[in-house]
Amino acid sequence: MGTRKGYPPARAAPARAGQPRAQAPNRAAPAGPLRRARYAVPVTGLYVHVPFCSALCPYCDFAVVVGRREQHERYADALLAEFEAAAWPERFETIFIGGGTPTFVDPALLARVLAAPGPAAEVTIEANPESTETGALRALAERGVNRVSIGAQSFAPHVLRALGRTHTAADIPRAVGAARAAGIDNVSLDLIYGSSGESVEDWRATLQQAIALGVEHLSCYALTIEERTAFGTAVARGTMTPPDEDALAERYEVACELLARAGFEHYEISNWARPGRESRHNLIYWTQGDYLGLGLGAHSHRQGHRWWNTRALQAYLADPARARAGEETLTPEQRADEWLQLRLRLIEGVDVAEAETRLARKLSTPTRALQDAGLATLDQGRLHLTTRGMLLENEVALRLLGATRTTTP
Repeated sequence: MGTRKGYPPARAAPARAGQPRAQAPNRAAPAGPLRRARYAVPVTGLYVHVPFCSALCPYCDFAVVVGRREQHERYADALLAEFEAAAWPERFETIFIGGGTPTFVDPALLARVLAAPGPAAEVTIEANPESTETGALRALAERGVNRVSIGAQSFAPHVLRALGRTHTAADIPRAVGAARAAGIDNVSLDLIYGSSGESVEDWRATLQQAIALGVEHLSCYALTIEERTAFGTAVARGTMTPPDEDALAERYEVACELLARAGFEHYEISNWARPGRESRHNLIYWTQGDYLGLGLGAHSHRQGHRWWNTRALQAYLADPARARAGEETLTPEQRADEWLQLRLRLIEGVDVAEAETRLARKLSTPTRALQDAGLATLDQGRLHLTTRGMLLENEVALRLLGATRTTTP
C-alpha cells in the first residue's frame, strides 16, 4: 500500500515517514477531558509482510514485488517455514498482514498463513480499494480477520493520478461496503496529503467524504519523499518539487479540526479513531512492545533486541528460516531515549516524573521552555503536545533529550 501503518520500523528515529514536519501557527490543542495513560502495558504482535502488488506506487519505499503470481504459493510456504523456525514463545494478541497489497494474493493462501499463529484479539489486513472483494474478505473473516485497513489515499481523481494509484474514488466506498458485507465492523482508511496539485479544498473534501463513510479509524500521513522511490529520483533530478512544509502544516491542522468535530479521537500524531477503535497492533510499536515480523524486509523486536529480514525475494524464498539481514541490541540509554520519542507521538502525553526516571534527566527547565514556546501543555504532571508541537515533535524530543543528565539510566 505504501503508507506507514502496520510496518515495523527498524528503529524509532526522528523524522519517521508519515509524521508532519512543518511549522504551524502557535496554537494549543483544543481543550478536552484529561487523557489518562491507557497504553502502559505492551502486548505482543505478529506482522506478516506480503510484498506483492499489481503496480509500484512512486512514493513507496517498502519491500514490494510487482506481479509474480507464480511465486505467491511458494512465498506463503516460506512464511510458514519462517514462523515455525522462529518458535516465538508467547501467544500473539494482534496480527497485522501488510504489504504490498495482501488482497492481491489468493485469500486461500493468506488463510493458510493465518492458521499457523491461531486466533488473536485484533487481526488486520491491508487492502487496496480495487482489490477488495466481499467473498475474499468473508473467507479471511472466517480465519479471524476482524479489521481492514484500506489504502484510499484521496477522493480527488487528479490527486490519485498524481500519486500513481490504480483505483478510482468510486472504488473506495465500494471497498468499505465489501468489508461491511463480509461482516467486518472495524474499517480504517489511509489518507495522504501534500501531493502535487492537491489544494486545501481537495484535502478538506477528502476528509469529509471519509467521515461520511462511517469508518472507525483514519490515518492521515504527509507525503514523504523517500530516496529509493520514483518521487525521490524526480526530486533529486529537479523535475519534481517536494511538498511545501507550510502547506503540509495547514492540511494537518485541517485534519485535526475536522476529525475532532466529527467525533474522532486523536490518539497518535497521524491517527484518529472512534472511541475504543485505536489500532492495537500499531500501539505495540509506540509502547515498545515485542513483535515478530515475517516475510520480506520485515522487522522484529524482543526486549530491546531488533532484527530484520532481507529485502531480496529470491534470497528469502531460498532459506526463509535464515533470512535475517541484520540485528542490533539497544543500550539502556538508547531504549530510554526511544521510549520518549515514541511516547511523544501518543496524544495521552508523557508522565514527566516517569520520563525523568527513565532518562536520568531533570526536565523542569525544558518542560517550561516547551510550554512558553506553545509546543506543549502540562496537565497534572503529564506533558501533552499542542498542535504545533505535534508538527515539531522531533524538535520537542531533542529539547527534552538535551537536558542535563543526572545519573546513568
